[in-house]
Amino acid sequence: MNAQAQSASKSASIKRPLGGAIGTVRKGAELRCNTQATQKELNDFYMRELSSPGDFAAVPTTMEYKHILTVENEWSEYEQSRIDLNALPGNEKQFEEWYIELRQKHRKETAPFFDFLAEEASLAQVAFFCALEAHVDGKFDDIIALSQIGMSGDMKLALAENFWDEMGLGELEEMHTRVFVRAASFFNQQMQGHDVAALIPVAALKNGNLLLMYALRRQYSARLLGTLTLLEQTVPFRFSRMIRGMERHNVPKEFTYYHDLHITVDANHGKQLVSRVLLPLARDNPSAIRELCIGCLTRYEIEKDYYAGAKTVMDTVIIDSATK
Repeated sequence: MNAQAQSASKSASIKRPLGGAIGTVRKGAELRCNTQATQKELNDFYMRELSSPGDFAAVPTTMEYKHILTVENEWSEYEQSRIDLNALPGNEKQFEEWYIELRQKHRKETAPFFDFLAEEASLAQVAFFCALEAHVDGKFDDIIALSQIGMSGDMKLALAENFWDEMGLGELEEMHTRVFVRAASFFNQQMQGHDVAALIPVAALKNGNLLLMYALRRQYSARLLGTLTLLEQTVPFRFSRMIRGMERHNVPKEFTYYHDLHITVDANHGKQLVSRVLLPLARDNPSAIRELCIGCLTRYEIEKDYYAGAKTVMDTVIIDSATK
Protein backbone atom coordinates (compact mmCIF):
# COMPACT_ATOMS: atom_id res chain seq x y z
CA MET A 1 0.00 0.00 0.00
CA ASN A 2 1.44 3.39 -0.95
CA ALA A 3 1.63 6.42 1.33
CA GLN A 4 -1.47 8.00 -0.14
CA ALA A 5 -3.52 4.84 0.43
CA GLN A 6 -2.15 4.49 3.98
CA SER A 7 -3.26 8.03 4.71
CA ALA A 8 -6.69 7.37 3.27
CA SER A 9 -7.15 4.27 5.40
CA LYS A 10 -6.72 6.35 8.53
CA SER A 11 -9.50 8.72 7.54
CA ALA A 12 -13.22 8.14 7.75
CA SER A 13 -13.32 6.60 4.28
CA ILE A 14 -14.59 3.46 2.61
CA LYS A 15 -11.93 1.73 0.54
CA ARG A 16 -12.67 -0.31 -2.53
CA PRO A 17 -11.66 -3.95 -2.58
CA LEU A 18 -8.10 -4.42 -3.80
CA GLY A 19 -9.24 -5.52 -7.25
CA GLY A 20 -10.83 -2.17 -7.90
CA ALA A 21 -8.71 0.14 -5.77
CA ILE A 22 -8.62 3.41 -7.66
CA GLY A 23 -9.58 5.72 -4.83
CA THR A 24 -11.72 6.05 -1.75
CA VAL A 25 -15.31 6.96 -1.08
CA ARG A 26 -16.05 9.76 1.35
CA LYS A 27 -18.74 9.22 3.94
CA GLY A 28 -20.61 12.24 2.64
CA ALA A 29 -20.77 10.69 -0.82
CA GLU A 30 -22.08 7.46 0.63
CA LEU A 31 -24.86 9.24 2.46
CA ARG A 32 -25.81 11.48 -0.45
CA CYS A 33 -26.14 8.72 -3.03
CA ASN A 34 -28.29 6.70 -0.64
CA THR A 35 -30.94 9.37 -0.16
CA GLN A 36 -34.25 9.65 -1.95
CA ALA A 37 -33.59 13.33 -2.65
CA THR A 38 -30.40 12.62 -4.59
CA GLN A 39 -31.79 9.66 -6.50
CA LYS A 40 -34.92 11.62 -7.42
CA GLU A 41 -32.72 14.50 -8.53
CA LEU A 42 -30.78 12.13 -10.79
CA ASN A 43 -33.96 10.58 -12.16
CA ASP A 44 -35.45 13.97 -12.95
CA PHE A 45 -32.24 14.94 -14.75
CA TYR A 46 -32.19 11.72 -16.78
CA MET A 47 -35.81 12.19 -17.80
CA ARG A 48 -34.92 15.68 -19.01
CA GLU A 49 -32.01 14.27 -21.00
CA LEU A 50 -34.46 11.89 -22.66
CA SER A 51 -37.01 14.60 -23.43
CA SER A 52 -39.00 14.26 -26.64
CA PRO A 53 -38.07 16.49 -29.61
CA GLY A 54 -41.15 18.58 -28.91
CA ASP A 55 -39.93 19.22 -25.37
CA PHE A 56 -36.43 20.27 -26.39
CA ALA A 57 -36.46 23.23 -23.99
CA ALA A 58 -36.42 20.82 -21.04
CA VAL A 59 -33.07 19.30 -22.03
CA PRO A 60 -30.39 20.20 -19.44
CA THR A 61 -27.91 22.94 -20.24
CA THR A 62 -24.17 22.36 -20.26
CA MET A 63 -23.76 24.24 -16.97
CA GLU A 64 -26.08 21.81 -15.17
CA TYR A 65 -23.86 18.79 -15.83
CA LYS A 66 -21.02 19.67 -13.45
CA HIS A 67 -23.06 18.96 -10.33
CA ILE A 68 -24.73 15.85 -11.75
CA LEU A 69 -21.44 14.35 -12.94
CA THR A 70 -19.95 14.92 -9.49
CA VAL A 71 -22.88 13.09 -7.87
CA GLU A 72 -22.63 10.27 -10.40
CA ASN A 73 -18.91 9.82 -9.77
CA GLU A 74 -19.46 9.68 -6.02
CA TRP A 75 -22.29 7.19 -6.45
CA SER A 76 -20.25 5.00 -8.79
CA GLU A 77 -17.36 4.96 -6.34
CA TYR A 78 -19.68 4.01 -3.50
CA GLU A 79 -21.22 1.14 -5.46
CA GLN A 80 -17.81 -0.08 -6.54
CA SER A 81 -16.70 -0.11 -2.89
CA ARG A 82 -19.44 -2.68 -2.19
CA ILE A 83 -18.39 -5.29 -4.76
CA ASP A 84 -15.51 -7.75 -4.75
CA LEU A 85 -13.26 -7.14 -7.73
CA ASN A 86 -10.64 -9.68 -6.69
CA ALA A 87 -10.02 -12.68 -8.92
CA LEU A 88 -12.10 -11.46 -11.84
CA PRO A 89 -12.10 -13.57 -15.01
CA GLY A 90 -9.35 -12.86 -17.50
CA ASN A 91 -10.64 -14.38 -20.71
CA GLU A 92 -13.83 -15.35 -22.50
CA LYS A 93 -14.10 -18.87 -21.05
CA GLN A 94 -13.45 -17.71 -17.50
CA PHE A 95 -15.95 -14.89 -17.92
CA GLU A 96 -18.65 -17.29 -19.11
CA GLU A 97 -18.11 -19.53 -16.08
CA TRP A 98 -18.05 -16.51 -13.76
CA TYR A 99 -21.25 -15.12 -15.22
CA ILE A 100 -23.13 -18.43 -14.98
CA GLU A 101 -22.14 -18.73 -11.33
CA LEU A 102 -23.31 -15.17 -10.60
CA ARG A 103 -26.62 -15.76 -12.37
CA GLN A 104 -27.24 -18.92 -10.34
CA LYS A 105 -26.35 -17.10 -7.12
CA HIS A 106 -28.76 -14.31 -8.10
CA ARG A 107 -31.61 -16.80 -8.53
CA LYS A 108 -30.94 -18.43 -5.17
CA GLU A 109 -30.72 -15.18 -3.22
CA THR A 110 -33.74 -13.44 -4.79
CA ALA A 111 -36.04 -16.49 -4.93
CA PRO A 112 -37.52 -16.03 -1.41
CA PHE A 113 -38.90 -12.60 -2.29
CA PHE A 114 -40.52 -13.78 -5.51
CA ASP A 115 -41.81 -16.94 -3.84
CA PHE A 116 -43.51 -14.63 -1.36
CA LEU A 117 -45.15 -12.70 -4.21
CA ALA A 118 -46.22 -15.96 -5.83
CA GLU A 119 -47.66 -17.76 -2.83
CA GLU A 120 -48.34 -15.37 0.07
CA ALA A 121 -48.58 -11.71 -0.93
CA SER A 122 -51.95 -9.96 -0.89
CA LEU A 123 -53.23 -8.35 -4.07
CA ALA A 124 -52.25 -4.96 -2.64
CA GLN A 125 -48.70 -6.20 -2.05
CA VAL A 126 -48.39 -7.67 -5.54
CA ALA A 127 -49.85 -4.46 -6.96
CA PHE A 128 -47.38 -2.35 -4.96
CA PHE A 129 -44.41 -4.13 -6.50
CA CYS A 130 -45.86 -3.82 -10.00
CA ALA A 131 -46.54 -0.14 -9.38
CA LEU A 132 -42.94 0.30 -8.22
CA GLU A 133 -41.72 -1.16 -11.50
CA ALA A 134 -43.78 1.46 -13.35
CA HIS A 135 -42.06 4.22 -11.38
CA VAL A 136 -38.49 3.04 -11.99
CA ASP A 137 -38.38 1.30 -15.39
CA GLY A 138 -40.31 3.52 -17.76
CA LYS A 139 -37.59 4.21 -20.37
CA PHE A 140 -36.34 0.74 -21.16
CA ASP A 141 -36.76 1.07 -24.93
CA ASP A 142 -34.57 4.19 -24.91
CA ILE A 143 -31.95 2.33 -22.89
CA ILE A 144 -31.87 -0.49 -25.45
CA ALA A 145 -31.57 2.10 -28.23
CA LEU A 146 -28.64 3.80 -26.49
CA SER A 147 -26.90 0.48 -25.84
CA GLN A 148 -26.37 0.02 -29.61
CA ILE A 149 -24.26 3.15 -30.09
CA GLY A 150 -20.79 2.34 -31.37
CA MET A 151 -21.55 -1.31 -32.12
CA SER A 152 -21.26 -3.04 -35.47
CA GLY A 153 -21.94 -6.40 -37.03
CA ASP A 154 -23.82 -9.19 -35.28
CA MET A 155 -23.42 -7.56 -31.88
CA LYS A 156 -25.45 -4.60 -33.08
CA LEU A 157 -28.01 -6.89 -34.70
CA ALA A 158 -28.54 -8.69 -31.37
CA LEU A 159 -29.45 -5.42 -29.65
CA ALA A 160 -31.45 -4.25 -32.67
CA GLU A 161 -33.57 -7.41 -32.52
CA ASN A 162 -34.11 -6.77 -28.82
CA PHE A 163 -35.16 -3.20 -29.62
CA TRP A 164 -37.55 -4.38 -32.34
CA ASP A 165 -39.23 -6.64 -29.78
CA GLU A 166 -39.59 -3.59 -27.53
CA MET A 167 -41.26 -1.89 -30.50
CA GLY A 168 -43.90 -4.61 -30.59
CA LEU A 169 -42.53 -5.95 -33.89
CA GLY A 170 -43.94 -2.85 -35.56
CA GLU A 171 -47.42 -2.99 -34.04
CA LEU A 172 -48.23 0.29 -32.27
CA GLU A 173 -50.44 -1.17 -29.52
CA GLU A 174 -47.95 -4.01 -28.96
CA MET A 175 -45.07 -1.64 -28.18
CA HIS A 176 -43.91 -2.83 -24.78
CA THR A 177 -44.11 0.62 -23.22
CA ARG A 178 -47.79 0.80 -24.18
CA VAL A 179 -48.53 -2.70 -22.93
CA PHE A 180 -46.72 -1.83 -19.71
CA VAL A 181 -48.77 1.35 -19.18
CA ARG A 182 -52.01 -0.59 -19.61
CA ALA A 183 -50.96 -3.10 -16.95
CA ALA A 184 -49.68 -0.37 -14.63
CA SER A 185 -53.05 1.39 -14.69
CA PHE A 186 -54.73 -1.67 -13.16
CA PHE A 187 -52.14 -2.11 -10.42
CA ASN A 188 -52.17 1.60 -9.59
CA GLN A 189 -55.92 1.34 -9.03
CA GLN A 190 -55.30 -1.35 -6.42
CA MET A 191 -53.08 1.09 -4.53
CA GLN A 192 -55.79 3.62 -3.68
CA GLY A 193 -55.11 4.91 -0.20
CA HIS A 194 -51.34 4.51 -0.62
CA ASP A 195 -48.96 7.10 -2.05
CA VAL A 196 -46.64 4.83 -4.06
CA ALA A 197 -44.28 7.67 -4.98
CA ALA A 198 -43.75 8.44 -1.28
CA LEU A 199 -43.16 4.77 -0.46
CA ILE A 200 -40.53 4.06 -3.13
CA PRO A 201 -37.41 2.60 -1.47
CA VAL A 202 -34.18 4.41 -2.32
CA ALA A 203 -32.82 1.18 -3.83
CA ALA A 204 -35.77 1.05 -6.24
CA LEU A 205 -34.79 4.46 -7.58
CA LYS A 206 -31.18 3.35 -7.79
CA ASN A 207 -32.24 0.23 -9.69
CA GLY A 208 -33.76 2.34 -12.45
CA ASN A 209 -31.19 5.12 -12.32
CA LEU A 210 -28.27 2.73 -12.71
CA LEU A 211 -29.48 1.69 -16.16
CA LEU A 212 -30.07 5.30 -17.14
CA MET A 213 -26.67 6.49 -15.95
CA TYR A 214 -24.88 3.64 -17.69
CA ALA A 215 -26.84 4.28 -20.90
CA LEU A 216 -26.37 8.06 -20.93
CA ARG A 217 -22.67 8.14 -19.99
CA ARG A 218 -20.57 6.56 -22.73
CA GLN A 219 -17.71 5.62 -20.39
CA TYR A 220 -20.09 3.09 -18.83
CA SER A 221 -21.18 1.45 -22.09
CA ALA A 222 -19.62 -1.93 -21.27
CA ARG A 223 -21.07 -1.85 -17.75
CA LEU A 224 -24.49 -1.26 -19.31
CA LEU A 225 -24.18 -4.45 -21.35
CA GLY A 226 -23.38 -6.50 -18.25
CA THR A 227 -26.26 -4.91 -16.37
CA LEU A 228 -28.73 -5.44 -19.22
CA THR A 229 -27.77 -9.08 -19.66
CA LEU A 230 -28.24 -9.96 -16.01
CA LEU A 231 -31.56 -8.11 -16.04
CA GLU A 232 -32.85 -9.89 -19.15
CA GLN A 233 -31.78 -13.32 -17.97
CA THR A 234 -33.46 -12.98 -14.58
CA VAL A 235 -36.79 -11.66 -15.87
CA PRO A 236 -38.35 -15.04 -16.80
CA PHE A 237 -38.11 -16.42 -13.25
CA ARG A 238 -39.16 -13.14 -11.62
CA PHE A 239 -42.13 -12.59 -13.90
CA SER A 240 -43.30 -16.21 -13.73
CA ARG A 241 -43.54 -15.90 -9.94
CA MET A 242 -45.28 -12.54 -10.21
CA ILE A 243 -47.84 -14.03 -12.60
CA ARG A 244 -48.47 -16.83 -10.13
CA GLY A 245 -49.30 -14.19 -7.53
CA MET A 246 -51.55 -12.33 -9.97
CA GLU A 247 -53.40 -15.51 -10.91
CA ARG A 248 -54.00 -16.29 -7.23
CA HIS A 249 -55.91 -13.02 -7.06
CA ASN A 250 -57.70 -13.48 -10.39
CA VAL A 251 -56.05 -10.51 -12.08
CA PRO A 252 -57.56 -10.27 -15.59
CA LYS A 253 -55.38 -11.70 -18.35
CA GLU A 254 -55.19 -8.38 -20.15
CA PHE A 255 -53.23 -7.00 -17.19
CA THR A 256 -50.88 -9.99 -16.85
CA TYR A 257 -50.10 -9.96 -20.58
CA TYR A 258 -47.01 -7.75 -20.24
CA HIS A 259 -45.39 -10.05 -17.70
CA ASP A 260 -46.45 -13.20 -19.53
CA LEU A 261 -45.01 -11.89 -22.80
CA HIS A 262 -41.62 -11.21 -21.26
CA ILE A 263 -41.15 -14.69 -19.84
CA THR A 264 -40.53 -15.98 -23.35
CA VAL A 265 -39.17 -12.84 -24.98
CA ASP A 266 -36.58 -12.03 -22.31
CA ALA A 267 -35.40 -15.63 -22.06
CA ASN A 268 -34.34 -15.28 -25.67
CA HIS A 269 -32.96 -11.76 -25.15
CA GLY A 270 -30.76 -12.95 -22.30
CA LYS A 271 -29.45 -15.91 -24.26
CA GLN A 272 -28.66 -13.72 -27.28
CA LEU A 273 -26.94 -11.07 -25.18
CA VAL A 274 -24.64 -13.64 -23.64
CA SER A 275 -23.72 -15.48 -26.83
CA ARG A 276 -23.69 -12.59 -29.30
CA VAL A 277 -22.63 -9.61 -27.18
CA LEU A 278 -20.89 -10.38 -23.89
CA LEU A 279 -18.80 -13.37 -24.96
CA PRO A 280 -17.60 -11.85 -28.26
CA LEU A 281 -16.76 -8.63 -26.41
CA ALA A 282 -14.82 -10.58 -23.78
CA ARG A 283 -13.02 -12.56 -26.50
CA ASP A 284 -12.10 -9.62 -28.70
CA ASN A 285 -11.55 -7.01 -25.97
CA PRO A 286 -10.32 -8.69 -22.76
CA SER A 287 -9.79 -5.29 -21.18
CA ALA A 288 -13.58 -4.83 -21.21
CA ILE A 289 -14.17 -7.88 -19.00
CA ARG A 290 -13.63 -5.92 -15.81
CA GLU A 291 -16.25 -3.36 -16.89
CA LEU A 292 -18.73 -6.10 -17.78
CA CYS A 293 -18.22 -7.61 -14.33
CA ILE A 294 -18.69 -4.28 -12.57
CA GLY A 295 -21.97 -3.81 -14.41
CA CYS A 296 -23.20 -7.27 -13.46
CA LEU A 297 -22.13 -7.02 -9.84
CA THR A 298 -23.46 -3.52 -9.28
CA ARG A 299 -26.85 -4.46 -10.69
CA TYR A 300 -26.82 -7.58 -8.51
CA GLU A 301 -26.18 -5.67 -5.28
CA ILE A 302 -28.65 -2.87 -5.98
CA GLU A 303 -31.32 -5.33 -7.07
CA LYS A 304 -31.03 -7.24 -3.80
CA ASP A 305 -31.40 -3.99 -1.88
CA TYR A 306 -34.41 -3.07 -4.03
CA TYR A 307 -36.28 -6.28 -3.19
CA ALA A 308 -35.39 -6.03 0.50
CA GLY A 309 -36.67 -2.45 0.57
CA ALA A 310 -39.89 -3.39 -1.22
CA LYS A 311 -40.47 -6.26 1.20
CA THR A 312 -40.03 -3.93 4.17
CA VAL A 313 -42.70 -1.58 2.83
CA MET A 314 -45.01 -4.52 2.18
CA ASP A 315 -44.53 -5.83 5.71
CA THR A 316 -44.99 -2.47 7.43
CA VAL A 317 -47.34 -0.43 5.22
CA ILE A 318 -48.98 -2.54 2.51
CA ILE A 319 -50.41 -5.08 4.92
CA ASP A 320 -54.11 -4.56 4.27
CA SER A 321 -56.11 -7.34 2.64
CA ALA A 322 -53.26 -9.78 3.22
CA THR A 323 -55.19 -12.86 2.17
CA LYS A 324 -53.72 -15.81 0.37
